[in-house]
Amino acid sequence: MATDMTPWETLGATLCFKSKDAQFWWDGTGRMFAKLIEHAGYSIEEQYRELQFYALFVAPQLGPAPDESMPWQSLKTPDSTPIDFSWEWRSDKEAILRYAFEPIVAAGTHSNTLRSPTETWLKTLKSQNLIPGLDLEWYNHFVSMMVPPNIGHKGFGASFYKRTAPEYGTSVAVDVNKSGKAVKAYFWPSLNANALDISTLECVKRAIRALPAEQLESLQVESAFEFLDQATERWNLTTGLFSIDCLKPQNARIKIYVSSPWISREFLLDVLTMGGRLPSPDEIAFSSLSALWDTFLGDAPDRLPDDVMAKSTPGFYMTLGHGGAKSVKMYMSPQHWCATDGEVLSRLRQYFASQNQSDTLMNKYESAVRQTLGSALVDGRCGSHFYIGSEPSKGRPRMVTYMSPQTYLIERGRMQQAPQLPLAPSESSEEGEVAGVGPKESLPPQSRKRKTTDSIEEMAFDKHARASHLNGRNQVPSV
Repeated sequence: MATDMTPWETLGATLCFKSKDAQFWWDGTGRMFAKLIEHAGYSIEEQYRELQFYALFVAPQLGPAPDESMPWQSLKTPDSTPIDFSWEWRSDKEAILRYAFEPIVAAGTHSNTLRSPTETWLKTLKSQNLIPGLDLEWYNHFVSMMVPPNIGHKGFGASFYKRTAPEYGTSVAVDVNKSGKAVKAYFWPSLNANALDISTLECVKRAIRALPAEQLESLQVESAFEFLDQATERWNLTTGLFSIDCLKPQNARIKIYVSSPWISREFLLDVLTMGGRLPSPDEIAFSSLSALWDTFLGDAPDRLPDDVMAKSTPGFYMTLGHGGAKSVKMYMSPQHWCATDGEVLSRLRQYFASQNQSDTLMNKYESAVRQTLGSALVDGRCGSHFYIGSEPSKGRPRMVTYMSPQTYLIERGRMQQAPQLPLAPSESSEEGEVAGVGPKESLPPQSRKRKTTDSIEEMAFDKHARASHLNGRNQVPSV
């Protein structure tokens, strides 16, 4: 084994999955995760720790590998890939990674209830003490209120699922903090709201108000509910997603996700302060947040037209915790406003330059994105960056970019041999280099044998190649 191999190369040359589906997701999405944590400044030890967890407990949960039928319809990402990655710009030199995914039953198995895969995954982590501090009290409460066991697939048509929720009504996220991982659970209350013939906001209210009296009193939620009622009327606010920290209730937070077609300054400030219930951002923070807003939405009208797709409308999530409302964070989709992911990267550079920030971390970020996807795809369409989020704080706002590995899109293009899908750069090309960043590293041995590049496009080989790939892999350890 070469001494200069990266953690991804070492694990890729060693691991062999019993399931071709898990192997597909490890090859297709694990590579992006590996590149991101490497460029975000995680130590070698931290990279090994997180990649091993990903191989054991994430890749095998992503369901069947796509085939000619492309059966899965997850709403996690625009192309239905059931996982996304996010990069929090923590400082000028390092970032923190997260990933969110929908646990899916393995191919050939069936589930009688909507909540089984997520529940099974969380209980596995809990029973094996894999995430210190993981607590499921709130998960058990909210899943019973938002995805009750009597709700099944037969109750709704395919079109309802496609526009409202992942297949199972729940998903999870993992914060890859350098001090240790933390888990969040997400719920799509529209499922139960539809069954009860009530609004999604009312479904959320009922679930929170059903908490034990001491916990409900600690959250002080009625002021937030009052604002949501008023904003629904004034700004056409729509309640969508709902999430919780999987921690003991006294330490956990609740997040309520909303969106609106309005993007005026008046609307922005009203929501960020919850109608005056939270302090206004300081002048520097609001100026910086406004600059980010203008970087992507500066040419948009005060109210978006109805024909703009739903995921292009800006949104917010309100964080509630012990003592009441904590903050409001903004997020927006660049996909309606940018022609390519390359343009998103360019606008991010423009924003950081306007804030007199170093481009060191931006160079690392762009390098990771281009090395993973290939510049032909990055500069050919806007399919990876689907959200950019920001939270006003003292001074520079906290900012997060959300990315899809586009695994389904790439595999679908290969199977359909779509001529419009850009080809990955050749192994001898200079793709992946950006200003101040060196050329790509060497590939793990199994990748060199296939003459592929260091990009997801080339890793998404067809199912016959996958079978051949599996037969040629080392057999220890099995996952």
